[in-house]
Amino acid sequence: MANFAPTSHALYAENASDVCIVFTDIVGFSSIAMDISPRSVMDMLQDIFSRFDELCDVHGVLKLETIGDAYICCTNLMEDDDDDDEDGGVQDAAARALAMAKDMVIEATNVRIPGRKRGDDATTLGETLQIRVGIHVGDVTCGVLGQRLPKFTTCGTAVNMAARMEQTSQPGRIRVTKDFHDAVGNVEKGWSEEEVIPLKNMGSVKTYMLNPMRGQS
Repeated sequence: MANFAPTSHALYAENASDVCIVFTDIVGFSSIAMDISPRSVMDMLQDIFSRFDELCDVHGVLKLETIGDAYICCTNLMEDDDDDDEDGGVQDAAARALAMAKDMVIEATNVRIPGRKRGDDATTLGETLQIRVGIHVGDVTCGVLGQRLPKFTTCGTAVNMAARMEQTSQPGRIRVTKDFHDAVGNVEKGWSEEEVIPLKNMGSVKTYMLNPMRGQS
């Protein structure tokens, strides 16, 4: 038997501040996946994730990972100092994260659900996907873990908070924390009224919602 010497040291690790984390998932994914073939599920995910990958390039966003139907990305992490704008800072990173999230909500509606129709008329366009989005800004710990298929990963309270924002969001909407809302500043004026929501182990959290589809034809 070959000798195996596991290591307790991460291949790479660091802390990062003011990272804007974007979490998304597909509304009703479990029921959709039950109604179509495994290949159709994979094709559908490939379609939407490829669109999101392209949006990352457009907005200067770092893709972190996909987990099932969830897509996670961020700004202000592992970005070149030469690309930083002295006048932008955290607000620039937040603005790019929000622009990414808004385009993701809109782009998802261009992905058809295989086999689903909006009506009885077979000539109508197929039903399309919707996503929920959550965003938070805060400090994270990141690094590369694992000996087999090493993987870049992020963790920390800020990551958990972004995930909670997504879980409590609504179809076609973006929910953000007050920290992120304040970081964006006057770049966005379409927010809902402030809403305080209870989160397990996190207490009451001030949040805002945004509907990127408002005004879309």
